Amino acid sequence: MPERFNLILRTMQLGSRWAMAPFCLGLIAALLLVLAQFFRELAHVGAGFAGLSGAAVILAVLKLVDLVLIANLVVMIINAGVEVLLPAAENERRRHFVGAVDFAGIKLRLFASISAIAAIDLLESFLNVEPTDKASILWEIAMLLAFVVSGVLLALMDRLAVDRR
Repeated sequence: MPERFNLILRTMQLGSRWAMAPFCLGLIAALLLVLAQFFRELAHVGAGFAGLSGAAVILAVLKLVDLVLIANLVVMIINAGVEVLLPAAENERRRHFVGAVDFAGIKLRLFASISAIAAIDLLESFLNVEPTDKASILWEIAMLLAFVVSGVLLALMDRLAVDRR
């Protein structure tokens, strides 16, 4: 009886990984939305380029970079989800052309991407400081520092965990 229960439990556990599939599909749809927004912003900048000042061009480029970083963040999360879905044998073949990233590496890359996105948003606020509320800029600085400190602490914890092994 316990062996049968263990078999049923393992089968349910392995089958439950497919609950990630709708999330991955939703993120792929979100990635397509980010792609459409990127080209919309690019077309907007291209159409009005002649009338843009230097600061406006920098702001437009920062918006494009921000969208690229968001797309990279979504792709990283999709790849992490696909790692859960694929059987171990398929994961080994896939690692040769995608690259192997462990959970600690994904955490650090995610925090680095989020910190970069927050830094670009803060830079946009600094360049466009007149219409921006000063208190909101202080909140953006606090959030950026919180992301950076959290990322550094995660890296430190991972390093300490590796040193203990």
